[in-house]
Amino acid sequence: MRRATFEEFLELEAKSQTRHEFVDGFVFAMAGGTDYHNRLVTRFLLTIFNAGEEAGCETFAENMLLKVGSAAYYPDVFVTCEEPLVGVSYKKTACLVVEVLSDSTEAIDRGEKLLAYQKPPGLQAYVLVSHPAKRLEIFRRMDDGGWRYEAVEEGALELPCVNVAVRLEELYRGLPAR
Repeated sequence: MRRATFEEFLELEAKSQTRHEFVDGFVFAMAGGTDYHNRLVTRFLLTIFNAGEEAGCETFAENMLLKVGSAAYYPDVFVTCEEPLVGVSYKKTACLVVEVLSDSTEAIDRGEKLLAYQKPPGLQAYVLVSHPAKRLEIFRRMDDGGWRYEAVEEGALELPCVNVAVRLEELYRGLPAR
């Protein structure tokens, strides 16, 4: 398999009906989601969208690429405060990234993506939303550049960057336990 440049990847992506992610020159097709996954993404987006705008940032869900070093991913939700541009297909910075875990993506979200997202200095938090259980996990960047892990199974999770709380009861309301 031949490695692609980022520009070749963007060209392919513009013509493709299937979304792909780009890692070190390799292109990977993305799996489809479930209604459960989509509800969690939508509810998270709705919870933080207005706060992101009030902070002078933009919030995206699932269809905007985030370029991180030699990779480009479609985070489930992310907030960027970089200068808005018209017609671009990817962003270069994020202050908050959210991934909803699924059986097919959990290992990548906890491994490869966690390491990639922690490299850019502007990222303040990486949030993992559990799919089978009511649980949010957050990796927060500390003032010294290190990272702190926290898991929340009840109540609310305070998010940096957008300065809003995500309440677990609202996020998971009406969703069946798996």
